[in-house]
Amino acid sequence: MKNPHKSLMISVIHCERRFSLSMDYEEQYDRIYRYCYYKLKQREMAEDITQETFLRFFGKKEYQEGEHPMKVMYTIAKNLCTDEFRKKKYMFLEDVKEEEVLQNKGPEDDIVNAGALRLAMEKLDDVSREVLFFRFVNQESFAVIGEMYHLSRYAVYRKYQKALKILRRELEK
Repeated sequence: MKNPHKSLMISVIHCERRFSLSMDYEEQYDRIYRYCYYKLKQREMAEDITQETFLRFFGKKEYQEGEHPMKVMYTIAKNLCTDEFRKKKYMFLEDVKEEEVLQNKGPEDDIVNAGALRLAMEKLDDVSREVLFFRFVNQESFAVIGEMYHLSRYAVYRKYQKALKILRRELEK
Protein backbone atom coordinates (compact mmCIF):
# COMPACT_ATOMS: atom_id res chain seq x y z
CA MET A 1 0.00 0.00 0.00
CA LYS A 2 1.30 3.43 -0.95
CA ASN A 3 2.05 5.80 1.93
CA PRO A 4 0.13 9.07 1.27
CA HIS A 5 2.41 11.03 3.60
CA LYS A 6 5.48 9.96 1.64
CA SER A 7 4.00 11.09 -1.68
CA LEU A 8 2.92 14.39 -0.11
CA MET A 9 6.45 14.90 1.23
CA ILE A 10 7.97 14.17 -2.18
CA SER A 11 5.50 16.58 -3.75
CA VAL A 12 6.40 19.26 -1.19
CA ILE A 13 10.12 18.80 -1.83
CA HIS A 14 9.64 18.92 -5.62
CA CYS A 15 7.42 21.97 -5.48
CA GLU A 16 9.55 23.66 -2.84
CA ARG A 17 12.52 23.66 -5.22
CA ARG A 18 10.55 25.40 -7.95
CA PHE A 19 8.49 27.54 -5.59
CA SER A 20 11.46 28.86 -3.64
CA LEU A 21 12.91 30.34 -6.82
CA SER A 22 10.26 33.04 -6.80
CA MET A 23 9.93 33.72 -3.08
CA ASP A 24 11.24 32.55 0.27
CA TYR A 25 9.02 29.89 1.91
CA GLU A 26 8.82 31.79 5.22
CA GLU A 27 7.77 34.94 3.39
CA GLN A 28 5.02 33.00 1.61
CA TYR A 29 3.83 31.59 4.92
CA ASP A 30 3.84 35.06 6.52
CA ARG A 31 1.84 36.54 3.64
CA ILE A 32 -0.82 33.85 3.84
CA TYR A 33 -0.92 34.12 7.65
CA ARG A 34 -1.37 37.91 7.50
CA TYR A 35 -4.18 37.46 5.00
CA CYS A 36 -5.92 34.87 7.20
CA TYR A 37 -5.48 37.06 10.26
CA TYR A 38 -6.89 40.03 8.33
CA LYS A 39 -9.96 37.97 7.47
CA LEU A 40 -10.53 36.21 10.84
CA LYS A 41 -8.91 38.50 13.44
CA GLN A 42 -7.96 35.47 15.55
CA ARG A 43 -4.35 34.39 15.81
CA GLU A 44 -4.88 30.68 16.48
CA MET A 45 -7.49 30.30 13.78
CA ALA A 46 -5.31 32.20 11.30
CA GLU A 47 -2.42 29.83 12.09
CA ASP A 48 -4.64 26.77 11.55
CA ILE A 49 -6.04 28.09 8.28
CA THR A 50 -2.55 29.01 7.05
CA GLN A 51 -1.32 25.50 7.80
CA GLU A 52 -4.33 23.97 6.05
CA THR A 53 -3.74 26.24 3.04
CA PHE A 54 -0.20 24.92 2.62
CA LEU A 55 -1.30 21.31 3.11
CA ARG A 56 -3.93 21.65 0.42
CA PHE A 57 -1.58 23.49 -1.91
CA PHE A 58 1.18 20.90 -1.60
CA GLY A 59 -1.36 18.06 -1.66
CA LYS A 60 -2.43 18.72 -5.26
CA LYS A 61 0.10 18.55 -8.03
CA GLU A 62 -1.94 20.73 -10.40
CA TYR A 63 -1.80 23.61 -7.89
CA GLN A 64 1.97 23.45 -7.83
CA GLU A 65 2.37 23.33 -11.59
CA GLY A 66 0.56 26.60 -12.22
CA GLU A 67 2.31 29.82 -13.11
CA HIS A 68 1.01 31.79 -10.12
CA PRO A 69 1.33 29.76 -6.91
CA MET A 70 0.57 32.70 -4.59
CA LYS A 71 -2.69 33.36 -6.43
CA VAL A 72 -3.70 29.75 -5.83
CA MET A 73 -2.67 29.90 -2.17
CA TYR A 74 -4.58 33.16 -1.58
CA THR A 75 -7.66 31.58 -3.17
CA ILE A 76 -7.38 28.49 -0.97
CA ALA A 77 -6.90 30.68 2.12
CA LYS A 78 -9.84 32.91 1.21
CA ASN A 79 -12.13 29.91 0.75
CA LEU A 80 -11.01 28.34 4.03
CA CYS A 81 -11.52 31.62 5.89
CA THR A 82 -14.98 32.00 4.37
CA ASP A 83 -15.87 28.43 5.37
CA GLU A 84 -14.62 29.01 8.91
CA PHE A 85 -16.48 32.28 9.22
CA ARG A 86 -19.72 30.69 8.09
CA LYS A 87 -19.19 27.73 10.39
CA LYS A 88 -18.33 29.69 13.53
CA LYS A 89 -19.87 33.10 12.79
CA TYR A 90 -16.79 34.97 13.98
CA MET A 91 -17.21 38.68 14.58
CA PHE A 92 -14.84 40.71 12.44
CA LEU A 93 -13.25 43.81 13.92
CA GLU A 94 -14.76 45.59 10.92
CA ASP A 95 -18.14 45.11 12.61
CA VAL A 96 -17.39 47.75 15.27
CA LYS A 97 -20.26 50.20 15.39
CA GLU A 98 -19.70 53.95 15.11
CA GLU A 99 -21.12 54.59 18.60
CA GLU A 100 -18.51 52.26 20.14
CA VAL A 101 -15.69 54.21 18.50
CA LEU A 102 -17.10 57.60 19.50
CA GLN A 103 -17.56 56.51 23.13
CA ASN A 104 -13.87 55.59 23.38
CA LYS A 105 -12.42 58.67 25.09
CA GLY A 106 -9.23 57.01 26.32
CA PRO A 107 -5.85 58.70 26.01
CA GLU A 108 -4.64 56.41 23.22
CA ASP A 109 -5.18 58.32 20.00
CA ASP A 110 -4.10 55.31 17.99
CA ILE A 111 -7.13 53.35 19.23
CA VAL A 112 -9.44 56.14 18.10
CA ASN A 113 -7.58 56.43 14.80
CA ALA A 114 -7.79 52.68 14.27
CA GLY A 115 -11.52 52.82 14.94
CA ALA A 116 -11.93 55.73 12.55
CA LEU A 117 -9.98 53.83 9.91
CA ARG A 118 -12.21 50.77 10.38
CA LEU A 119 -15.29 52.94 9.96
CA ALA A 120 -13.81 54.50 6.83
CA MET A 121 -12.95 51.04 5.49
CA GLU A 122 -16.63 50.08 5.83
CA LYS A 123 -17.37 52.59 3.08
CA LEU A 124 -15.36 50.44 0.66
CA ASP A 125 -16.54 47.33 -1.13
CA ASP A 126 -14.86 44.00 -0.28
CA VAL A 127 -12.59 43.98 -3.33
CA SER A 128 -11.33 47.52 -2.62
CA ARG A 129 -10.58 46.57 1.00
CA GLU A 130 -8.66 43.52 -0.15
CA VAL A 131 -6.77 45.51 -2.80
CA LEU A 132 -5.61 47.89 -0.05
CA PHE A 133 -4.69 44.95 2.17
CA PHE A 134 -2.68 43.17 -0.51
CA ARG A 135 -0.93 46.39 -1.53
CA PHE A 136 -0.14 47.83 1.92
CA VAL A 137 0.24 44.79 4.15
CA ASN A 138 1.54 42.11 1.80
CA GLN A 139 3.12 44.56 -0.66
CA GLU A 140 1.82 42.72 -3.70
CA SER A 141 2.16 44.35 -7.11
CA PHE A 142 -0.88 45.61 -9.00
CA ALA A 143 -0.26 42.87 -11.58
CA VAL A 144 -0.42 40.09 -8.96
CA ILE A 145 -3.55 41.57 -7.37
CA GLY A 146 -5.10 41.87 -10.83
CA GLU A 147 -4.49 38.18 -11.50
CA MET A 148 -6.35 37.28 -8.30
CA TYR A 149 -9.42 39.29 -9.30
CA HIS A 150 -9.18 38.81 -13.07
CA LEU A 151 -8.59 42.54 -13.58
CA SER A 152 -5.89 44.38 -15.48
CA ARG A 153 -3.18 45.98 -13.38
CA TYR A 154 -4.50 49.36 -14.50
CA ALA A 155 -8.00 48.52 -13.28
CA VAL A 156 -6.50 47.48 -9.93
CA TYR A 157 -4.49 50.71 -9.79
CA ARG A 158 -7.64 52.76 -10.44
CA LYS A 159 -9.56 50.81 -7.79
CA TYR A 160 -6.64 51.38 -5.38
CA GLN A 161 -6.57 55.14 -6.07
CA LYS A 162 -10.35 55.41 -5.71
CA ALA A 163 -10.24 53.52 -2.40
CA LEU A 164 -7.51 55.84 -1.07
CA LYS A 165 -9.56 58.86 -2.10
CA ILE A 166 -12.61 57.53 -0.27
CA LEU A 167 -10.54 56.78 2.85
CA ARG A 168 -9.00 60.26 2.85
CA ARG A 169 -12.40 61.88 2.46
CA GLU A 170 -13.91 59.79 5.28
CA LEU A 171 -10.98 60.38 7.64
CA GLU A 172 -11.14 64.15 7.09
CA LYS A 173 -14.77 64.29 8.28
